[in-house]
Amino acid sequence: MNIIRNLPLAITGLILAILSLGKIFTDYSSIFFIIGSILIFLVLLKLIFHFEIFINELNTLITLSTFGTFSMALMLFSTYLKPLFMPLSQSIAFGIWILGIITHLSILLIFTKKYVIDKFDIETVFATWWIVYIGITMASITAPAYDLQKYGFIFFGIGFILMIPTLILVSYRYLKFTAIDDKNKPFICIYTALFSILIVGYVNALPINGNFLSLIYIGACIFYIFAIYHAIKLLILERLKFMPSFSAFTFPFVISTIATGEVYKFFGLNFLNHIFYIQAAIALILVIFVSYEYLKFLLKS
Repeated sequence: MNIIRNLPLAITGLILAILSLGKIFTDYSSIFFIIGSILIFLVLLKLIFHFEIFINELNTLITLSTFGTFSMALMLFSTYLKPLFMPLSQSIAFGIWILGIITHLSILLIFTKKYVIDKFDIETVFATWWIVYIGITMASITAPAYDLQKYGFIFFGIGFILMIPTLILVSYRYLKFTAIDDKNKPFICIYTALFSILIVGYVNALPINGNFLSLIYIGACIFYIFAIYHAIKLLILERLKFMPSFSAFTFPFVISTIATGEVYKFFGLNFLNHIFYIQAAIALILVIFVSYEYLKFLLKS
């Protein structure tokens, strides 16, 4: 039970990455689904058996903002359940999808009330804010599984609109206040997820405009290079010791890979296919590495 008690809620970012890998390596999707399901189950066990600890962790800005990856993971998890040949599987899957959306919107409202309206502090602004405000785009990505693209458009619109002010705010914070604790440094890699998740949401929710898609993909590539540079700097040059925030080295790079795959499907350019395979390899390596570090951390606990 110590493992469940000490399970960092930041592991939800890794869960999202693992489930997302199943959409890249489709031949092994069942493996990623099983691993992701086990980890979701562990998080729920912590909620049930260590409710006070669970809630106390969510009372911090960083944990609450990163916990948006759990609601995103629930939405994605539901798409794995839907095709299963079991009674009521589609109804259960749809219920989980709705639960994921409600949970994410609740996080968005609570976070905004506590850390934007009541006590805003520019030095507590991190890239994790994008999980809260842009993460709802996961609803538009998963909406086609339920033939609800028209509602997916709404969630894409929310994510895209909120991207503009938060991009300015988060970038200003990182440029103006450069002193950041080690435990919060990995979050800068979430930059690469910003445009990438919007790309995947866009192609799943709206008729595709090639010029618009090209424009946001160029931005996604710039942010990907930026995030890769920081990942190399933190992991190899600075040799940052493992912390739960290492989850930020996983899901942003996975969603970036999925975005490249979607852009390749539309344009059909060979060089994009090569980029996709390179990004897929990098994402897989990072997820395996962070999973191994989490396993060591939990076994020590």
